[in-house]
Amino acid sequence: MELQHIVLPKLKQADVADYVLQGGQIASVNDFLGLSGSLIDQTYKLLQAYDPTGEELALLHSVEVAAFAPLTKTQHLDQLVRRGFDSQQVANALTLSLALNVNQRVKSTILNEHVIFNPYVWGSGQVEIASFLKTLGPNERDVMLGVCEQAARSPGLALENVADTSPRIMSAARKVGLIQATTVRSSGNSEPQTYIFSPTLEMEDDKLQTTETLHQRKLFVAHILYGHEKAKSGGGRIYDPALLVQRLIERGTVGPASNIGTDYHLLEAQGIVSVDKSSGKAFLNLVKEEIAVGGLAWLEQTLDSESSSSTSVKLSRAPSRFTTPEYDRSVIPDDAAANEVVQSAVLRLREEVQRASRREVPFK
Repeated sequence: MELQHIVLPKLKQADVADYVLQGGQIASVNDFLGLSGSLIDQTYKLLQAYDPTGEELALLHSVEVAAFAPLTKTQHLDQLVRRGFDSQQVANALTLSLALNVNQRVKSTILNEHVIFNPYVWGSGQVEIASFLKTLGPNERDVMLGVCEQAARSPGLALENVADTSPRIMSAARKVGLIQATTVRSSGNSEPQTYIFSPTLEMEDDKLQTTETLHQRKLFVAHILYGHEKAKSGGGRIYDPALLVQRLIERGTVGPASNIGTDYHLLEAQGIVSVDKSSGKAFLNLVKEEIAVGGLAWLEQTLDSESSSSTSVKLSRAPSRFTTPEYDRSVIPDDAAANEVVQSAVLRLREEVQRASRREVPFK
């Protein structure tokens, strides 16, 4: 009865499913998951079919903001108010998110208030990141949060395409881990390119069980996007990255192309692909299908988000070097903002040691 009179009508209203009744009984059900829109869009349409209250919508926005970046409670509530909710709605929404444990808070003695964050995205460093964001002016902070949202919606966004953000702020954001960056360099004469990823990707994909798997997917996507944006004539230029990866998944191999024999050594070393030259021509064989499948989803998401601003789809030589997010953070020179974050972390550790020595709290 619930399925027939409550669930299915709402699914149909949201264009997620359709059904046929015969003799008062359910005869058939067809679902349109991922067909009439992205899963997130369909979920939101289904939510709208239930006429959510402003407080319930504010709760979802609170979870999203906390996933984009850890913020002080004041800044978190301010972001929700800027999204069109009143002060009472955002206060109740934050309380609900904490009660449901989808958001968490930690008291910062340095900032003298709580830091709000999504525990499924930010496993550590919440206070340090919130400290960094607090050093920014209101406009700079809004721009930085916009970059975080861009990185979440477009995995592998080229750093050079991020506008209105100073190199100093982006460098500090990468240093504290607010965004993750990978740099690829071609074996040819092309300039290196840096791509940014959001930590929210780790939360959104249940199949990513290890950090190594996540890095391999970034490696795969970064190589494809590097070619997409830095293509050269000759050598097997690929004009549709998503189609290439789709064919690679379906057939297990693509080619022949001369670039395949020279440009995929790093992917080979990671065991993601293999190169077959036995016939005298180079073919690319897929080894780790799960990496390519996940990478295809990221590529489609990124290419769709960029389709309105770019009509060309290119793929060039694959790079010969890949920089992991951890290495990227380690080589970024410290600037004033980053140094302030580090100093705050050191002061926090000192305070914890002092409290432990006085037996105020157990030291962990």
